Amino acid sequence: MHASTIFIALAAFAGAALAESGKCHGQRLYCGRSLRNMGWTNDDIMAGVHKGSQWYPIDLGPNTIPDTLFECDGRSGDDALWYRSACADNGCHDAGAGHSDYCN
Repeated sequence: MHASTIFIALAAFAGAALAESGKCHGQRLYCGRSLRNMGWTNDDIMAGVHKGSQWYPIDLGPNTIPDTLFECDGRSGDDALWYRSACADNGCHDAGAGHSDYCN
């Protein structure tokens, strides 16, 4: 097998793994900060909220997204989000892989 063939195969695998790591999983809660750490941008998050087609506060934006709790809507697609709560003064807590985040 040629080195270039191996490199292309590894690059494709790495790209697929990276893309998968940024997906949210249905019916799990995520802090906006956690989504950002997974590679989502503010625009991605807002697009996900619009795709989720649920109510969200008019002031949701770059300054409020990090400490906002979202639910990943597995029924509307991997990138659809529902607004769940603004985490007040104590912020939003990342509960780690496989667990829903929560407001402190």
